Amino acid sequence: MGKAKVVSLINYKGGVGKTTTTYHIGCSLAQHHRKRVLLIDIDPQTNLTFLCSPYSEWEKFKKKNGTIKNLYERFQARTSMNVARAIWKEPISISAGRIQNLDLIPCDIDLLGEDLAGGAVAGTYPTFQQLKKSAEEYVRERSFLKHLIRDVEEKYDYVLIDCAPNLYLMTQNALLASHWYVIPAIPDHLSTIGLSILQRKVSNIEAQIVKATQFVDSVSKSGAAKLGGIIFVKVRIGGMVLTNTHESIMTQVGSTHPGLCFETFTTELIGYGEAAEAAVPVWEHSSKNAKMASRKAQYTSITDEFIRRFV
Repeated sequence: MGKAKVVSLINYKGGVGKTTTTYHIGCSLAQHHRKRVLLIDIDPQTNLTFLCSPYSEWEKFKKKNGTIKNLYERFQARTSMNVARAIWKEPISISAGRIQNLDLIPCDIDLLGEDLAGGAVAGTYPTFQQLKKSAEEYVRERSFLKHLIRDVEEKYDYVLIDCAPNLYLMTQNALLASHWYVIPAIPDHLSTIGLSILQRKVSNIEAQIVKATQFVDSVSKSGAAKLGGIIFVKVRIGGMVLTNTHESIMTQVGSTHPGLCFETFTTELIGYGEAAEAAVPVWEHSSKNAKMASRKAQYTSITDEFIRRFV
């Protein structure tokens, strides 16, 4: 097996279905394509973690094995992270047992409110040695996830990182560790107006990293993740057709981002919410609404396209 393809899912606007999309793509890769998948939850809201397992089970795992928070603390302390210990093997329970080949590094709600914004390489440095030391620390702060994934990348086909709705230090880590990033977006004015802003800010982050690595000898000069796709979610339909507003915005975004919009999108369906409450993929839920949503095969089609894009 080669090295895993690493993809971050990111949008600094909340409520756009980012976690649900990460979860369903991961589950479909494992169940329908027999891929080995590692989910990494770096959003302090910990929603992806709680989609994978009940709170009580998370507490037990956290106490015994730790979370992303403990890995980060060990990285900061420059001690062995012991990544394998923090990987939760096959945490998702379904009627037939567990989803095989899908593992998780859980997040930790204790990270809520912690300041992980990080600094910039700026200011006045009396000596080159001081500038170099500052640059080395700047790069190292953003290399945590890169080091983490390096320890396990040959064990998986895909690593999916569920990012927080911001561009703070941990999200910058994800961008530096990933090959691509994907933006889930609702096709409305507020959600899509930020697409270009997000791209520009990611470019700024990459420029800062490149600037810092000029003074660091021992790091890879690879840049940040590239935009690999835009997935529209929660698209509204009227009867059997898209609403004019959503259809218009999707067309507009497609013209300004040629080749980047996924062909398949998800619509607003009650079944997705019911499946989320039961903490199972929509195709594993037995309710009438979930079965109706599952028959539309929206997330499975998105996953098929995901594989075609990221090979």
